Amino acid sequence: MIDQFLTHSSHIHNIIKGFNLTKSLFVSSILIGEPHTGKKTLIRYLFPDTPMVSGDDHTKVQDFLKNNDEIIIFNFEKLTNIENLDFNNKRVIALADYIGNKNTIDDLFAFIYTMPSLKDRQEDIKLLANHFVKEVANNLMIDGNISIDLSKIDISNNVRSLKRSVYHQAFVQNCNHNDIEEILYHYLYHALQGNNDYKEFLPLFEKPLIEAGLAKYHSQLKLSDILGINRNTLRKKIYELNLD
Repeated sequence: MIDQFLTHSSHIHNIIKGFNLTKSLFVSSILIGEPHTGKKTLIRYLFPDTPMVSGDDHTKVQDFLKNNDEIIIFNFEKLTNIENLDFNNKRVIALADYIGNKNTIDDLFAFIYTMPSLKDRQEDIKLLANHFVKEVANNLMIDGNISIDLSKIDISNNVRSLKRSVYHQAFVQNCNHNDIEEILYHYLYHALQGNNDYKEFLPLFEKPLIEAGLAKYHSQLKLSDILGINRNTLRKKIYELNLD
């Protein structure tokens, strides 16, 4: 059972209100939205005990309809022969990534809701990022602070890519010397192919070293001292690595 659905979106709060108002009615509803926007999580939060079936199995959907007064059908867009389904005296909650035949949808469902994507729910990005920070700290057993740069959060695939961004940032921030060596070992093991690879992969080490040094010390002179290289050599490296 899901204790809560995390959102600050007024649009989603209106969806929740709509579903709650019709919970006692034998009417069917459909929630439509992009993949990974939280449709299934939201409906499972609202209807924790309702049987759930995937629309890619038409026979199983028919069996569920026959044996239950209330069901959830996810992947509804994959369901075939929709016109043969009998929703009479049933409460069907459907989830779909997109609308197929709009006329059929209008005929079957009394209420049609649209789940907004994360790009239309900017107020939820920080909320969800903070949630996944706690999750990743627990799952990866990270004791130190995790600082998430929201400007680097990827929401192109909604919650799925947001979660991946948080895990990525958390892991990168908490890598130790051995972790970095192991990552480089596996990367280079598969990438090495000959043809002057030493020169090819040298920037893999030099670029982050110089980039981090410039960001930390804000001075080429100071960084050349710290790295123990000539200032002109450092300036040449900065130019070669496009770090101007």
